[in-house]
Amino acid sequence: MKVYDVPVVFFDLDDSLINKDANSLWIRWRVKRERWAMVEAMLAIASLYRAYKKGRVTHWRLSNYYRTRTRGMSLVDYQQRVDRFFLERGQLHIYPQAASLLFAYQRKGTELVMITGADDVVAKAYAKALGFHHVISNRLRTDGNRIVGLERPMCYGPGKVDLARAFLQQKGLSFADSAFYTDSHSDIPLLEAVAQPVVLNPSDQLRTIASQRRWPCLDWRTE
Repeated sequence: MKVYDVPVVFFDLDDSLINKDANSLWIRWRVKRERWAMVEAMLAIASLYRAYKKGRVTHWRLSNYYRTRTRGMSLVDYQQRVDRFFLERGQLHIYPQAASLLFAYQRKGTELVMITGADDVVAKAYAKALGFHHVISNRLRTDGNRIVGLERPMCYGPGKVDLARAFLQQKGLSFADSAFYTDSHSDIPLLEAVAQPVVLNPSDQLRTIASQRRWPCLDWRTE
């Protein structure tokens, strides 16, 4: 696996560093434990994933999903559930190749940034296990002790570009100083922005685009 000579490397999480998406892993884990999770699963299947495939994920739709997902939970309750989820299921889906690639970058002194549509609690669980010091993700919004949705801006599509740019500017850097690894066609705006795009375990749609644009491609699913 080639290691690029840039000071900052961004990594997507779902289907990139892990072999599933974190939301589907969470839903399957919860359905076995809590009856309410069936409603969450139905909402996700009927709305969120269908919108994702069409590139139509909106802040309202994603916030509505999280209101359902965390109904009746405080932030502390949700953190405790995520800790259990990660221990029992989440960590089992990390690609072994991910650890090797991240270690190679860490040895070079590269700043690694996880940038993901997962919420900040789930993202930080994976980031801690994988050695990321920086996480850009969707952030849970609270009202008192209740989780009521997501903060703006949304970490998805063009929103990822804005958030990545803000991170780089804080470091006195620009997209010319960065690389980005992802599997998803929704991340094309950020792939186009960075100096070194890399498609990782890509969808068929992204694989075709990567071939046309001669972007490097890694597929850990076939190794």
